[in-house]
Amino acid sequence: MLTTAHIQTVLTHYDLGTVQRVTQACQGNVNATAFVETTYGRFVVRRNQQHRSEAFHGYRHALIAHLYEHNFPIPALIPTRAGATMLKLDGQLYEVQLFVEGKDYNADQPQQLTSIGTTLAYYHRIVQGLDRMPGEAVPRYSARCIQGLTERLMECDVMGDLWPSLTWYAARAAQLRAALNSSTYKCLPHCTIHGDMHADNLRFAGNRVVALLDYDQIAWDARIVDLADTLVSFATDTSYANQLMWGVFKGPLHAERATQILAAYMQVTPLTRLELETLPNLIELMWLQGELGRVVSTLEGSIEYHLDLLGQGRWLSGWMRQHSPLLVEQWMALESTIDSSPALSMAA
Repeated sequence: MLTTAHIQTVLTHYDLGTVQRVTQACQGNVNATAFVETTYGRFVVRRNQQHRSEAFHGYRHALIAHLYEHNFPIPALIPTRAGATMLKLDGQLYEVQLFVEGKDYNADQPQQLTSIGTTLAYYHRIVQGLDRMPGEAVPRYSARCIQGLTERLMECDVMGDLWPSLTWYAARAAQLRAALNSSTYKCLPHCTIHGDMHADNLRFAGNRVVALLDYDQIAWDARIVDLADTLVSFATDTSYANQLMWGVFKGPLHAERATQILAAYMQVTPLTRLELETLPNLIELMWLQGELGRVVSTLEGSIEYHLDLLGQGRWLSGWMRQHSPLLVEQWMALESTIDSSPALSMAA
């Protein structure tokens, strides 16, 4: 937690006036974040997570600066008096950003989906000019991860109650690994993905995105990983929520909403045929990996609860296998609707 006294010490390194009010951020359990009002305005003060290296945060700051320079909706980092955007104090790293006024995502305003798709497409377009992130690149969602989680659970399940379900997961993972092998994955366009596309990280003015926040999960990966996250976050058919009440996910895709997001995205940044064909498999991987991950994180839970979680993953997988041909056909058809005129700017 960042106390007022602590924040005042940090702000002695900045020219931001006198602190008038401090409010602790409710969201986030890794970084210590507070909203600060001074005589110069409103700002966000953050103490960065320590398990991330200084090199990672340096790359993240370079990414934020690059996006800001290209008029992307992102709050600017405030430099210290010494001109650095990162302050090292008592062995910890701090940063200050402008506070962005905006409202939360509203599912009852479907036009926000268009702005979400457009915003993500501009993000991917802008980051193409950046160097690759340092360190090893590991796919966010993969059949290999599913196989590893399955094997771990089989070792823990000494009574064998989960084995029939886990055997199915292992078999499906093998099928998905064959369909999306490493050679195919390497052919997908890669970039520094945002890695955390969900409602808490977006702010709106009416139907327009005015800020995409939180770049702690950036990674070098296929760009459609961001699209898979976006579709699951904003285009889930919640009419299945009672049926899938215990799982990580509340339903399959809402086809109309998913197509709306992709149509907006493709008006700015066209997707390859391989990306559109791969997207359903990637979403299925996310679903299966997410349900297995929930079981692993709740090993003390009942067998019935774990069977329910695994069953929901199998149901979602079956839904995707049934509907993916039509989804891909609809998404492929979007190519013919792309406007050949220059894409609108972020300010439009």
